Amino acid sequence: MPFFRGKNIFSSASAERREKGKDCYLNNGSLVLEEFLALCDGNCRIPIRYYTAIEIQNAIRHSKSKMDLSDVSMVTGLLVNRPVLVRFNTCSFNNIHRDIAITAQMSHLKNVLRLVGCCLEFEEPVMVYEYVEGISLFDLIYKKDSQNIKSPSWGNRLRVAREVASTIVFLHTEFTTPIIHRNIKPHNVIIDQYSGVSKILNFSLSIALPPGELELVDDVRGTSGYIAPEYLQQGIITQKTDVYSFGILLFQQLTGKDMNSISRRVDFTNSEERMDFEEYPISNTEEGSDMNRLDSVILEETIDSKNLPINFVDRYIKESNVMDIADPTILEEHGIEIQQQLKDYLDLVKKCTADKGDDRPYIIHVARELGRIGKCLCAHTLGQS
Repeated sequence: MPFFRGKNIFSSASAERREKGKDCYLNNGSLVLEEFLALCDGNCRIPIRYYTAIEIQNAIRHSKSKMDLSDVSMVTGLLVNRPVLVRFNTCSFNNIHRDIAITAQMSHLKNVLRLVGCCLEFEEPVMVYEYVEGISLFDLIYKKDSQNIKSPSWGNRLRVAREVASTIVFLHTEFTTPIIHRNIKPHNVIIDQYSGVSKILNFSLSIALPPGELELVDDVRGTSGYIAPEYLQQGIITQKTDVYSFGILLFQQLTGKDMNSISRRVDFTNSEERMDFEEYPISNTEEGSDMNRLDSVILEETIDSKNLPINFVDRYIKESNVMDIADPTILEEHGIEIQQQLKDYLDLVKKCTADKGDDRPYIIHVARELGRIGKCLCAHTLGQS
Protein backbone atom coordinates (compact mmCIF):
# COMPACT_ATOMS: atom_id res chain seq x y z
CA MET A 1 0.00 0.00 0.00
CA PRO A 2 1.50 3.40 -0.92
CA PHE A 3 2.55 5.63 1.93
CA PHE A 4 1.88 9.04 0.37
CA ARG A 5 -0.60 10.24 -2.22
CA GLY A 6 0.30 13.71 -3.32
CA LYS A 7 1.59 16.32 -5.68
CA ASN A 8 4.99 17.68 -6.62
CA ILE A 9 6.54 18.32 -3.21
CA PHE A 10 8.52 21.41 -4.17
CA SER A 11 6.42 24.21 -5.57
CA SER A 12 7.60 27.61 -6.73
CA ALA A 13 9.76 29.29 -4.10
CA SER A 14 13.24 30.69 -3.76
CA ALA A 15 16.14 28.34 -4.43
CA GLU A 16 17.27 28.59 -0.81
CA ARG A 17 13.79 27.85 0.49
CA ARG A 18 13.41 24.89 -1.85
CA GLU A 19 16.76 23.51 -0.75
CA LYS A 20 15.89 23.81 2.94
CA GLY A 21 12.50 22.21 2.35
CA LYS A 22 14.16 19.41 0.42
CA ASP A 23 16.62 18.73 3.26
CA CYS A 24 13.77 18.65 5.81
CA TYR A 25 11.73 16.38 3.52
CA LEU A 26 14.55 13.88 3.06
CA ASN A 27 15.43 13.83 6.76
CA ASN A 28 11.85 13.64 8.02
CA GLY A 29 10.82 11.20 5.32
CA SER A 30 13.54 8.74 6.27
CA LEU A 31 12.62 9.00 9.95
CA VAL A 32 8.93 8.39 9.24
CA LEU A 33 9.84 5.41 7.06
CA GLU A 34 12.00 4.01 9.87
CA GLU A 35 9.03 4.23 12.23
CA PHE A 36 6.77 2.44 9.74
CA LEU A 37 9.32 -0.33 9.30
CA ALA A 38 9.87 -0.70 13.05
CA LEU A 39 6.27 -0.47 14.25
CA CYS A 40 4.06 -1.42 11.32
CA ASP A 41 6.15 -3.76 9.13
CA GLY A 42 6.42 -0.93 6.62
CA ASN A 43 2.68 -0.89 5.94
CA CYS A 44 0.29 2.03 6.11
CA ARG A 45 -3.27 0.98 6.92
CA ILE A 46 -4.75 4.34 5.87
CA PRO A 47 -3.00 6.09 2.93
CA ILE A 48 -2.22 9.66 3.85
CA ARG A 49 -1.79 12.59 1.51
CA TYR A 50 1.33 14.68 1.23
CA TYR A 51 0.98 18.47 1.46
CA THR A 52 3.63 21.02 0.54
CA ALA A 53 4.77 23.74 2.91
CA ILE A 54 3.09 26.34 0.69
CA GLU A 55 -0.20 24.44 0.81
CA ILE A 56 -0.04 24.34 4.61
CA GLN A 57 0.79 28.04 4.85
CA ASN A 58 -2.06 28.95 2.51
CA ALA A 59 -4.45 26.67 4.37
CA ILE A 60 -3.98 28.44 7.70
CA ARG A 61 -3.34 31.96 6.42
CA HIS A 62 -6.76 33.25 7.44
CA SER A 63 -7.32 30.96 10.40
CA LYS A 64 -8.71 32.57 13.53
CA SER A 65 -9.32 29.41 15.53
CA LYS A 66 -6.74 27.62 17.64
CA MET A 67 -6.83 24.74 20.09
CA ASP A 68 -4.01 24.33 22.63
CA LEU A 69 -3.63 20.80 23.95
CA SER A 70 -0.64 20.88 26.29
CA ASP A 71 2.31 20.12 23.98
CA VAL A 72 0.15 20.17 20.84
CA SER A 73 -1.06 23.25 18.99
CA MET A 74 -3.99 22.74 16.59
CA VAL A 75 -4.97 25.39 14.05
CA THR A 76 -8.05 25.22 11.81
CA GLY A 77 -7.37 25.36 8.09
CA LEU A 78 -8.91 24.88 4.67
CA LEU A 79 -7.35 22.50 2.15
CA VAL A 80 -9.05 21.99 -1.22
CA ASN A 81 -12.22 23.48 0.28
CA ARG A 82 -12.06 20.92 3.05
CA PRO A 83 -11.88 22.06 6.70
CA VAL A 84 -9.00 20.43 8.56
CA LEU A 85 -7.03 20.67 11.80
CA VAL A 86 -3.35 21.42 11.32
CA ARG A 87 -1.01 20.37 14.11
CA PHE A 88 2.35 21.92 14.86
CA ASN A 89 4.61 20.14 17.33
CA THR A 90 5.52 22.44 20.23
CA CYS A 91 7.51 19.96 22.32
CA SER A 92 11.05 19.26 21.12
CA PHE A 93 11.48 15.77 22.60
CA ASN A 94 8.22 14.41 21.18
CA ASN A 95 8.73 11.95 18.32
CA ILE A 96 6.23 13.25 15.80
CA HIS A 97 7.57 10.81 13.19
CA ARG A 98 6.36 7.95 15.35
CA ASP A 99 3.06 9.76 15.85
CA ILE A 100 2.54 9.84 12.08
CA ALA A 101 3.27 6.11 11.74
CA ILE A 102 1.00 5.02 14.59
CA THR A 103 -1.87 7.41 13.82
CA ALA A 104 -1.90 6.28 10.19
CA GLN A 105 -2.36 2.71 11.45
CA MET A 106 -5.23 3.69 13.75
CA SER A 107 -7.10 6.33 11.76
CA HIS A 108 -9.79 3.84 10.76
CA LEU A 109 -10.90 3.71 14.40
CA LYS A 110 -13.84 5.88 15.42
CA ASN A 111 -12.09 6.98 18.59
CA VAL A 112 -8.83 8.18 17.03
CA LEU A 113 -8.53 11.62 15.48
CA ARG A 114 -8.18 10.73 11.79
CA LEU A 115 -4.95 11.67 10.07
CA VAL A 116 -5.51 12.79 6.47
CA GLY A 117 -2.02 14.00 5.58
CA CYS A 118 1.24 15.56 6.62
CA CYS A 119 3.98 17.91 5.49
CA LEU A 120 7.66 17.09 5.95
CA GLU A 121 9.15 20.32 4.60
CA PHE A 122 9.30 22.04 7.98
CA GLU A 123 11.97 21.29 10.58
CA GLU A 124 9.28 19.49 12.58
CA PRO A 125 6.70 17.61 10.48
CA VAL A 126 3.18 19.01 10.38
CA MET A 127 0.19 16.69 10.75
CA VAL A 128 -3.19 17.33 9.12
CA TYR A 129 -6.30 15.80 10.71
CA GLU A 130 -9.95 15.62 9.84
CA TYR A 131 -11.85 18.62 11.15
CA VAL A 132 -13.67 18.12 14.43
CA GLU A 133 -15.52 20.81 16.35
CA GLY A 134 -13.93 19.55 19.47
CA ILE A 135 -13.01 20.35 23.03
CA SER A 136 -10.33 18.61 25.06
CA LEU A 137 -11.49 16.38 27.89
CA PHE A 138 -9.33 18.53 30.17
CA ASP A 139 -11.30 21.67 29.28
CA LEU A 140 -14.58 19.79 29.51
CA ILE A 141 -13.83 18.69 33.06
CA TYR A 142 -12.05 21.73 34.45
CA LYS A 143 -13.13 24.81 32.50
CA LYS A 144 -16.87 24.26 32.49
CA ASP A 145 -17.46 27.09 34.96
CA SER A 146 -15.26 29.69 33.27
CA GLN A 147 -16.30 29.11 29.64
CA ASN A 148 -20.00 28.27 29.93
CA ILE A 149 -19.25 24.65 29.09
CA LYS A 150 -21.89 22.19 30.20
CA SER A 151 -20.61 19.66 32.71
CA PRO A 152 -20.56 16.13 31.22
CA SER A 153 -23.24 13.77 32.52
CA TRP A 154 -22.35 10.56 34.33
CA GLY A 155 -23.38 8.60 31.25
CA ASN A 156 -21.12 10.66 29.00
CA ARG A 157 -18.21 10.24 31.39
CA LEU A 158 -18.65 6.48 31.29
CA ARG A 159 -18.86 6.53 27.50
CA VAL A 160 -15.65 8.55 27.19
CA ALA A 161 -13.91 6.15 29.58
CA ARG A 162 -15.06 3.12 27.55
CA GLU A 163 -13.99 4.69 24.26
CA VAL A 164 -10.54 5.63 25.53
CA ALA A 165 -10.10 2.17 27.04
CA SER A 166 -11.06 0.46 23.77
CA THR A 167 -8.45 2.52 21.90
CA ILE A 168 -5.75 1.53 24.37
CA VAL A 169 -6.83 -2.10 23.94
CA PHE A 170 -6.20 -1.78 20.20
CA LEU A 171 -2.79 -0.20 20.82
CA HIS A 172 -1.82 -3.04 23.16
CA THR A 173 -3.13 -5.94 21.08
CA GLU A 174 -3.34 -5.19 17.35
CA PHE A 175 0.26 -4.39 16.46
CA THR A 176 3.12 -6.85 16.00
CA THR A 177 4.09 -6.16 19.60
CA PRO A 178 2.17 -4.11 22.21
CA ILE A 179 2.62 -0.36 21.87
CA ILE A 180 2.54 1.64 25.11
CA HIS A 181 1.11 5.16 24.79
CA ARG A 182 2.96 6.60 27.85
CA ASN A 183 0.96 9.83 27.91
CA ILE A 184 -2.70 9.01 28.57
CA LYS A 185 -4.26 12.17 30.03
CA PRO A 186 -7.32 14.41 29.50
CA HIS A 187 -5.33 16.79 27.28
CA ASN A 188 -4.88 14.04 24.68
CA VAL A 189 -8.59 13.27 24.38
CA ILE A 190 -10.81 15.47 22.20
CA ILE A 191 -14.59 15.30 22.46
CA ASP A 192 -16.56 15.95 19.27
CA GLN A 193 -19.12 18.51 20.43
CA TYR A 194 -21.67 17.39 17.83
CA SER A 195 -21.52 13.61 18.21
CA GLY A 196 -20.05 13.37 21.71
CA VAL A 197 -17.52 10.82 20.42
CA SER A 198 -14.08 10.94 22.01
CA LYS A 199 -10.98 11.09 19.81
CA ILE A 200 -7.51 10.12 21.01
CA LEU A 201 -4.47 11.87 19.59
CA ASN A 202 -0.75 12.37 20.17
CA PHE A 203 1.10 9.06 20.04
CA SER A 204 4.48 10.81 19.94
CA LEU A 205 5.73 9.29 23.21
CA SER A 206 4.48 5.79 22.37
CA ILE A 207 6.97 2.94 22.45
CA ALA A 208 6.76 -0.70 21.35
CA LEU A 209 7.72 -3.58 23.63
CA PRO A 210 10.49 -5.78 22.20
CA PRO A 211 9.28 -8.95 20.43
CA GLY A 212 8.62 -11.70 22.95
CA GLU A 213 9.17 -9.38 25.92
CA LEU A 214 6.65 -8.15 28.50
CA GLU A 215 8.62 -5.09 29.55
CA LEU A 216 11.45 -2.74 28.65
CA VAL A 217 13.50 -0.12 30.46
CA ASP A 218 13.63 3.41 29.09
CA ASP A 219 14.05 7.01 30.24
CA VAL A 220 11.00 8.43 31.96
CA ARG A 221 8.67 10.21 29.55
CA GLY A 222 5.13 11.38 30.21
CA THR A 223 3.29 13.88 32.34
CA SER A 224 3.93 14.38 36.02
CA GLY A 225 1.19 12.77 38.11
CA TYR A 226 0.21 10.21 35.47
CA ILE A 227 3.40 8.12 35.54
CA ALA A 228 3.24 4.63 37.06
CA PRO A 229 5.40 4.15 40.18
CA GLU A 230 7.60 1.38 38.73
CA TYR A 231 8.21 3.47 35.62
CA LEU A 232 8.92 6.59 37.65
CA GLN A 233 11.37 4.84 39.96
CA GLN A 234 12.98 2.17 37.78
CA GLY A 235 12.13 3.10 34.19
CA ILE A 236 10.17 -0.16 33.70
CA ILE A 237 7.51 0.01 30.98
CA THR A 238 4.75 -2.59 30.58
CA GLN A 239 1.13 -2.61 29.44
CA LYS A 240 0.26 -1.76 33.04
CA THR A 241 2.04 1.61 32.59
CA ASP A 242 -0.89 2.83 30.48
CA VAL A 243 -3.38 1.25 32.89
CA TYR A 244 -2.05 3.45 35.70
CA SER A 245 -2.29 6.64 33.61
CA PHE A 246 -5.79 5.67 32.54
CA GLY A 247 -6.71 5.08 36.18
CA ILE A 248 -5.71 8.65 36.97
CA LEU A 249 -7.89 9.86 34.09
CA LEU A 250 -10.80 7.81 35.48
CA PHE A 251 -10.23 9.34 38.91
CA GLN A 252 -10.27 12.86 37.47
CA GLN A 253 -13.54 12.18 35.67
CA LEU A 254 -15.07 10.93 38.90
CA THR A 255 -13.92 13.76 41.14
CA GLY A 256 -13.61 16.69 38.75
CA LYS A 257 -10.32 17.53 40.50
CA ASP A 258 -7.11 18.42 38.72
CA MET A 259 -3.66 17.38 39.90
CA ASN A 260 -2.97 20.52 41.87
CA SER A 261 -6.28 20.19 43.74
CA ILE A 262 -5.42 16.59 44.56
CA SER A 263 -1.93 17.53 45.75
CA ARG A 264 -3.29 20.17 48.09
CA ARG A 265 -5.46 17.57 49.81
CA VAL A 266 -2.81 14.86 50.03
CA ASP A 267 -0.35 15.00 52.93
CA PHE A 268 2.89 14.44 50.99
CA THR A 269 5.31 15.11 53.79
CA ASN A 270 5.33 15.92 57.47
CA SER A 271 5.56 19.61 56.59
CA GLU A 272 3.28 21.84 54.56
CA GLU A 273 5.35 21.27 51.44
CA ARG A 274 3.59 19.75 48.48
CA MET A 275 4.31 18.64 44.95
CA ASP A 276 3.11 20.73 42.03
CA PHE A 277 1.76 18.66 39.16
CA GLU A 278 2.01 20.30 35.74
CA GLU A 279 0.09 19.46 32.59
CA TYR A 280 2.98 19.02 30.21
CA PRO A 281 5.30 16.12 29.38
CA ILE A 282 8.56 15.75 31.23
CA SER A 283 11.60 13.85 30.13
CA ASN A 284 14.50 12.24 31.92
CA THR A 285 17.49 12.63 29.65
CA GLU A 286 20.16 11.55 32.10
CA GLU A 287 21.04 8.01 32.95
CA GLY A 288 21.79 7.25 36.56
CA SER A 289 20.38 6.18 39.87
CA ASP A 290 16.75 5.94 40.87
CA MET A 291 17.22 9.19 42.78
CA ASN A 292 18.28 11.02 39.60
CA ARG A 293 15.32 9.51 37.80
CA LEU A 294 12.97 10.78 40.51
CA ASP A 295 14.55 14.23 40.53
CA SER A 296 14.05 14.49 36.79
CA VAL A 297 10.27 14.36 37.08
CA ILE A 298 9.81 16.71 40.03
CA LEU A 299 9.12 19.97 38.26
CA GLU A 300 9.55 22.14 41.33
CA GLU A 301 12.00 21.00 43.98
CA THR A 302 9.61 21.61 46.87
CA ILE A 303 9.94 18.18 48.46
CA ASP A 304 12.54 15.52 49.12
CA SER A 305 12.06 12.86 46.42
CA LYS A 306 12.59 10.13 49.05
CA ASN A 307 9.31 11.22 50.65
CA LEU A 308 7.34 11.15 47.41
CA PRO A 309 4.23 8.98 47.98
CA ILE A 310 3.59 6.20 45.51
CA ASN A 311 -0.18 5.94 45.55
CA PHE A 312 -1.58 9.43 46.03
CA VAL A 313 -5.05 8.26 44.92
CA ASP A 314 -5.33 6.17 48.10
CA ARG A 315 -3.94 9.10 50.07
CA TYR A 316 -6.62 11.34 48.58
CA ILE A 317 -9.48 8.94 49.19
CA LYS A 318 -8.39 7.76 52.65
CA GLU A 319 -11.58 6.65 54.39
CA SER A 320 -13.87 8.92 52.36
CA ASN A 321 -17.16 7.66 51.02
CA VAL A 322 -17.40 7.78 47.23
CA MET A 323 -20.35 10.15 47.59
CA ASP A 324 -18.03 12.59 49.38
CA ILE A 325 -15.44 12.77 46.61
CA ALA A 326 -17.62 12.45 43.48
CA ASP A 327 -18.10 15.54 41.33
CA PRO A 328 -21.21 17.29 42.75
CA THR A 329 -22.69 17.63 39.25
CA ILE A 330 -22.92 13.82 39.02
CA LEU A 331 -24.81 13.65 42.30
CA GLU A 332 -27.10 16.51 41.28
CA GLU A 333 -28.05 14.47 38.22
CA HIS A 334 -28.65 11.07 39.83
CA GLY A 335 -28.28 11.34 43.58
CA ILE A 336 -27.82 8.30 45.77
CA GLU A 337 -29.49 6.00 43.24
CA ILE A 338 -26.21 5.39 41.41
CA GLN A 339 -24.14 4.94 44.55
CA GLN A 340 -23.29 1.33 43.71
CA GLN A 341 -22.12 2.32 40.23
CA LEU A 342 -19.87 4.99 41.73
CA LYS A 343 -18.48 2.48 44.25
CA ASP A 344 -17.73 -0.02 41.47
CA TYR A 345 -16.11 2.73 39.41
CA LEU A 346 -13.96 3.83 42.37
CA ASP A 347 -12.94 0.23 43.02
CA LEU A 348 -11.79 0.07 39.39
CA VAL A 349 -9.79 3.27 39.86
CA LYS A 350 -8.06 1.74 42.89
CA LYS A 351 -7.17 -1.39 40.92
CA CYS A 352 -5.80 0.63 37.99
CA THR A 353 -3.66 2.80 40.26
CA ALA A 354 -2.28 0.01 42.44
CA ASP A 355 1.30 0.53 43.59
CA LYS A 356 2.60 -2.53 41.71
CA GLY A 357 1.99 -3.16 38.04
CA ASP A 358 1.32 -6.86 38.69
CA ASP A 359 -1.62 -5.87 40.90
CA ARG A 360 -3.30 -3.85 38.12
CA PRO A 361 -5.71 -5.41 35.60
CA TYR A 362 -4.99 -5.44 31.89
CA ILE A 363 -6.76 -2.72 29.95
CA ILE A 364 -9.10 -5.21 28.24
CA HIS A 365 -10.48 -6.20 31.67
CA VAL A 366 -10.82 -2.52 32.58
CA ALA A 367 -12.81 -1.93 29.40
CA ARG A 368 -15.13 -4.85 30.21
CA GLU A 369 -15.80 -3.55 33.71
CA LEU A 370 -16.58 -0.09 32.37
CA GLY A 371 -18.98 -1.71 29.91
CA ARG A 372 -20.71 -3.53 32.75
CA ILE A 373 -21.08 -0.31 34.77
CA GLY A 374 -22.45 1.40 31.67
CA LYS A 375 -25.07 -1.31 31.25
CA CYS A 376 -26.12 -0.85 34.88
CA LEU A 377 -26.67 2.85 34.18
CA CYS A 378 -28.73 2.03 31.09
CA ALA A 379 -30.89 -0.37 33.09
CA HIS A 380 -31.32 2.26 35.79
CA THR A 381 -32.31 4.89 33.21
CA LEU A 382 -34.81 2.56 31.52
CA GLY A 383 -36.28 1.70 34.89
CA GLN A 384 -36.97 5.36 35.54
CA SER A 385 -38.67 6.01 32.19
